[in-house]
Amino acid sequence: MKKIGLSTILIASLAISANAKTYSQADMDRVLERLDRLEAALNKQQTQTTKKFKEIQSSTDESIDDLYERADENEFQATMNRIKWGAEFEVSDNFVEGRTGSMPKMDTNGNTYNNSNQWTTKLRLSMDAKINDKTKFTGRLSMYKNWSDSKNDALVDPAQGRKPVGDSGIYVERAYVDYSPTDYFTVTLGRQPSSDGPGMTLIENTQRKSTYPAILFDGAADGVVGTFKLASDSEMKPTIRLAYGKGFQADVNYSPYMAKENQIDDLNVYGLFYEMKLPFNQMGENLLVLSYVKGTDFVGHPQQTDAPNNKNLGNMDLAGIYFENNKAFGSNLSYFLSTAFSMPDSNGETVNFGAMTNNQDVALIDKNGYAFHIGARYDFESGIKLGYEFNKGSKYWYSFTNGSSDLLNKMSTRGTVNDFYAMYQIDTYQFIKLGYTMIDYDYTGSGWHIGTPTRTNDYVNRAYTTYNLRF
Repeated sequence: MKKIGLSTILIASLAISANAKTYSQADMDRVLERLDRLEAALNKQQTQTTKKFKEIQSSTDESIDDLYERADENEFQATMNRIKWGAEFEVSDNFVEGRTGSMPKMDTNGNTYNNSNQWTTKLRLSMDAKINDKTKFTGRLSMYKNWSDSKNDALVDPAQGRKPVGDSGIYVERAYVDYSPTDYFTVTLGRQPSSDGPGMTLIENTQRKSTYPAILFDGAADGVVGTFKLASDSEMKPTIRLAYGKGFQADVNYSPYMAKENQIDDLNVYGLFYEMKLPFNQMGENLLVLSYVKGTDFVGHPQQTDAPNNKNLGNMDLAGIYFENNKAFGSNLSYFLSTAFSMPDSNGETVNFGAMTNNQDVALIDKNGYAFHIGARYDFESGIKLGYEFNKGSKYWYSFTNGSSDLLNKMSTRGTVNDFYAMYQIDTYQFIKLGYTMIDYDYTGSGWHIGTPTRTNDYVNRAYTTYNLRF
């Protein structure tokens, strides 16, 4: 169509020319041939131009995609730069032997056992981010497992990420936000810093990591805490904390959040804590903590929510006093002293979990208990650190420590514990620890809130070697 149009235009132009001549058919053919060549050249030029345009467009699109990718990378890097990461890595070899009955059964005829080569690996990834001048986020992801253990054990909530299990799963052990609208008040919301507290720092070779003394509470916990600094400019730094959390909440289905599971109330936990530093400069770094904790509506067993006879059994109060003195009087000696009391209030209800309770109806323990925990460590200039701890619990002693990362949960012992250890600090980031723990149980049921304790001669001995890396 284009060829005809060009030919027509040329013929018309020749026809109306003032000096028009008569052209032969051969002349017309030559003109048309030249027009064909011209049109072919134009088409070729158009094809080349279109190709070049597409190449430019493709290059431009790639450049834009590259800019988007670089922007995403910069945004990700900015986020990562905002979050500060740290890690703790531990490998432990344990020799454990003893004689113990099945705890809630109150069986005094324990069985002798031993494990001469138990290896575990523990990994903790800590993170924190300053959002702004008033808001800070802190988290910790944890894995704790026995080597080559394929048994996937279900853990109660406070123990998730803190007890060795049969897989390499990562648990969210901590995830909380600190919001400080003023210099005198902070609210902490989320999965709290409630584990490895005062009383564990020397043997764990670490700084304070928890609000609560380990003799009272040790484990993961969800809640909200309000911290009031009574005089932030005072050398004594007096501080009051009010805490609320959940010790148990049924979640078998979605319905328990709208209606009670088997009419079982949640276990709510309330806490009041006061801490300060004693005003004796010559004493050195020190800390005094007074604690009161109340748990309401204890359930028979947090993992037996489907049992038709699982019930609320009553309430329990705990109170304690803790004191520590690090680098006492300018020396290389650090020590701590703590004591605590448990005061149950049974409502008389009973539960029966079959073999777990020796087919007996058991209620919440109904008498007060007590425990104390003391320890000291001396740090030599050579990098060697020697320490010893002792704790003892009475017949009815109970503590909120079922989430302790200690394999033996020694703080719950109704009996006597002697713990010896030695460390060698290789460098700033890593150390080796050798330890030996001896537990002599005086009464059954350590760590349990149900049943009636009876006399026993059970015991557990543990020798261990650990390698720790922290950075």
